[in-house]
Amino acid sequence: MKTIARILLLFLIPAMQEGCKSYMNLKYDITQPGTETPESLIVFLQKNQFPVHDLYMFRDSSAYRSALVRPEIRKNLLSHMLFDRDGKWIDRDTAKCQWAGSEAIRSLHADSNYLSTDQITLDQITRLIVPFGPDKGPVDPTAKVDFTLVVIWAKFLGKYNYRLFDLEKAAGENKTATIRMILLNMDMQKEWNLTSGNSLKIR
Repeated sequence: MKTIARILLLFLIPAMQEGCKSYMNLKYDITQPGTETPESLIVFLQKNQFPVHDLYMFRDSSAYRSALVRPEIRKNLLSHMLFDRDGKWIDRDTAKCQWAGSEAIRSLHADSNYLSTDQITLDQITRLIVPFGPDKGPVDPTAKVDFTLVVIWAKFLGKYNYRLFDLEKAAGENKTATIRMILLNMDMQKEWNLTSGNSLKIR
């Protein structure tokens, strides 16, 4: 199996540096990734007063790797992906700083038309993930929503997560569309029993 470390080292650091260099000069307390459990992630979220609803993680290491080899997901690591009511992906300009996304999420309107593609669909992501947390439940494919917002976060990102969870707040402030949240964690899980060679490391 291609190592998770090799895949992520190629794409994780560029994702953090592209476009938002002024932000990345700040100290975010980013640490070396470790293995986590659902319980340790909940403790982290509660300690930092992050939301503990709509939480999802990859179901296993195979699903994790499957997601990371998709270019559509790789270029949105540590950011977000948006899908329309039909589960089609609404791509965005990743050359722009991702934090401009909060205003874009606030401004989404149910009656507006957005350019979407089936290059990747919501169901291709939801089949790779499982819910965790106090209100855990699978993503309902029949739910009547205008958009689905997938925010990709990780415990090892430390204070960087404040930027990511701002997107969840923006969705809650939107009064013109129904936005379903998927807060997708990308930490490695202890139960996967990854060897050191297969573990993510940041250089």
